[in-house]
Amino acid sequence: MKAKTNTPIEDLVLPSGLGWWNLYFICKIGLYFQGLLDFHGLENFTFAACLLLPIRNYYGNLARHIAAIPVGLLLLHYDSYMPPLSRLVAQMDQVLTFEFSYIIELLSRFISLNMLMAAVAAAITYHFAAKVFRVTSVVLLAIIVCGISSLSSGPTTINIATPVASSTKNGAASAPNDTSNAALSNYLDNFFQSEKSRVTQFPSTDTQTAPFDVLLLSICSLGVDDINLAKLDNHPLFQKFDIVFDQFNSATSYSGPAVIRLSRATCGQAEHSTLYGPVQPECQLFHQLEQLGYDKELMLNHDGVFDSFLEKTQRYSGISSAPFPHTGIEATQKDFTGALIYSDAGMLNAWWKARTNSSSDKVAMLYNTTSLHDGNRILNKPAVFGVASYQQRAKLLFDELATFIDQLEKSGRNVVVVLIPEHGAGLRGDKMQISGMRELPSPSITHIPVAVKLIGPEMQRSDGVSHISEASSHEAISQLLANIFEQKVFDTKSYSAAQLSSNLPQTALVSQNEGSTVIKIEEDFFITLDQKNWSPYPTQ
Repeated sequence: MKAKTNTPIEDLVLPSGLGWWNLYFICKIGLYFQGLLDFHGLENFTFAACLLLPIRNYYGNLARHIAAIPVGLLLLHYDSYMPPLSRLVAQMDQVLTFEFSYIIELLSRFISLNMLMAAVAAAITYHFAAKVFRVTSVVLLAIIVCGISSLSSGPTTINIATPVASSTKNGAASAPNDTSNAALSNYLDNFFQSEKSRVTQFPSTDTQTAPFDVLLLSICSLGVDDINLAKLDNHPLFQKFDIVFDQFNSATSYSGPAVIRLSRATCGQAEHSTLYGPVQPECQLFHQLEQLGYDKELMLNHDGVFDSFLEKTQRYSGISSAPFPHTGIEATQKDFTGALIYSDAGMLNAWWKARTNSSSDKVAMLYNTTSLHDGNRILNKPAVFGVASYQQRAKLLFDELATFIDQLEKSGRNVVVVLIPEHGAGLRGDKMQISGMRELPSPSITHIPVAVKLIGPEMQRSDGVSHISEASSHEAISQLLANIFEQKVFDTKSYSAAQLSSNLPQTALVSQNEGSTVIKIEEDFFITLDQKNWSPYPTQ
C-alpha cells in the first residue's frame, strides 16, 4: 500500500524539523553573508528551537506557526540595519499622506526583483533538497556558525591617536581616546557645550554705500553623493561660484530642522531638541540682517503643508512674512502627496521682477524648493523613477539656476547668492536606509554642496575660486556674510575670495534628527539611537 503523503499545509503545520521555516533562515543567512543583514545568533537559535518543540496536535501547531509569523518578521527587522520601528510609528501620520503609487515604489526598494527571483530559486532548491537530506540539521548548524561569525566581527574599540577639534574658534571639544559608549557620549556633550559659546559678530551698522541683496537658495534633497550618482557633478552651474565648501555638513536630514538651523547660523550648532524653542536674537541670521536694514522675504515653490513646513518656518526661522504668491506660475511637478510644485524658473523670475520694481533698499530672501524631493513626478511627461527621475529633475533645476544667475549678472544690481541645500536625497541608500529614506542623518545625506557667489556691476575677483576643505556648517555662512560687510566689497568693486573666507569657523561632523545622532571620529562614523549606546555606521 502506498504511504500517505502530507499536503503542503500539513507539511507546514506538522513538519519534519523546521519545515518551510528552513527557507526563512536560509534567506537570512544568505543576506548575512552578502553583508546586507546582521545576524543575532542567540535570538535566531531560540526562535528555531521554539519552532522545533514537539506539539503533535494539528491545531496547536497551526496556532504556533501563525504566532511565529509576526515574531519572525520582528526578528528579521531586528537583524536588519534599519531604524527602529518606533520611528516608523512616529512618522505614520505623514506616511498616510503619501500617494499609493509612491508607497508601492518605496516597497519595491525594500524587495527588488533580484531578491524575489533569488527567493523563488531558494524555495525550489529547498523543496527538492528536503526530499534527499535533513535540511533542518544543516540550517541549525549554519545558525550557530553565523551567530559566532557575527560576534567575532562585531564592533571593536578604536584608539584615536590625534584629537579632533570641534572648532577652531571660541573653544574646542577634543575627540576621545577610544570609541566606548561613555567616551563618545562625553565627546558629544563637550561638542554642544563648546558650540554654545560661538557667536558671529556682525557690524553694528552697514556703512557700505552700495547695498546688496542676500539670496539663500535652500534646495531640498541635494547632496554631494546624489550629484555624483546622477552624473551631474560637471554641470556648468557649479563653475559659477566664487567660494565653495567641500566638506559642509547640513547637521540634519529633514527639511524643517535644516531651515531652522540655517536661520540660526549666527551661533554655534544647537542640539536638535532645542530647535523648536526660544532662541536669542543674536543667534538669528535674519534678525541680524534686519538690524542692518534688510527686509526679510520668503518664497516656496510648494504649499508648505507637509509636516507643517511653512508654519514651522514662519514660527522658528525669524521670517514671519507671508511667502511670495504662486499666482501665474506654472505647476511643473506634483509631489509624493499629490500636491503641486511650481516651476523654479517661474518663481525666481517672478520674484526678481517684483524685486527690481520694489522700493526696498536691500532684501534678504530665502527661497525653498522641493523640486528634487523623492517621489516627485514631472507633469505631462511619462513617469520615470529612481535615479533616472532624479537626474532628469536635477538637470532641469541646475539649468534654471544657472540661467537665473546669468540674469542676475546682467541686471546691474548687487547680490550675494548662497547655494545651500537642506540635506541630501539619500539617492544611493545604504544598509540602514533604502534609497530616498532620510530617517537617519547618514554621512551621504548630510554632506551637501554649498557655494557662494558675489554679483555686481564691474565686480572683480582678484584670485581663483576659494575651496574650503575644512569641516564646516551653518555658522561659516554667517561669518562669510559678516566678512562681506566688514570688507565693503561692493564699494571697492574688488575682492579676494581667499581673504573673504580666511577666518571661517570649522565645525566637527555632528548630525542629529529626533532620536538619532551621527558623529565622525577621524575617518569613522558612529550612530546612537538612544544617546547612550553607540555603534559604527555602516557606510559601505
